[in-house]
Amino acid sequence: MLFNRQLIFLYFTLAASVGYLVTALSLGAPIAESGLTPAFFPTLIGGLAIVFCCILILQALRSGPEADPVEEGRNYTHVWVVVAIFFYIVAFQPLGYFLSSGLFVFALILLFSKFEKLLQKALISAAIVVVAFIMFQQLFGVRLPTLWG
Repeated sequence: MLFNRQLIFLYFTLAASVGYLVTALSLGAPIAESGLTPAFFPTLIGGLAIVFCCILILQALRSGPEADPVEEGRNYTHVWVVVAIFFYIVAFQPLGYFLSSGLFVFALILLFSKFEKLLQKALISAAIVVVAFIMFQQLFGVRLPTLWG
């Protein structure tokens, strides 16, 4: 079947990814003479989103029609992810990159895993935030806001 809830969502995601890639490409060449440009990362993300979305669509089409599984209770994780993204955007400038990103990554990890080993998850969140900071500062030359100015 070419249309079910999962496939409609994947088609929408594919269309949004194509739009994102087109917008990223309008920023200019991702690689210039002196190295990477600000358009590199958005172009990479857009291209990867399209590739992975196509893979998911092919997998869904190959699996064939399935009966809708009986829901064991609604899972509102997708709503909580949107709420977390909203609060991340609001908190980014006043709290700075480290605090807002650390809380955001920690919240996402908790949303998609069990509520245990919190110290380990906090350390993983901190490592992700530090690696991303180094990548943006050193590789892309992007100055991120910090709490201390």
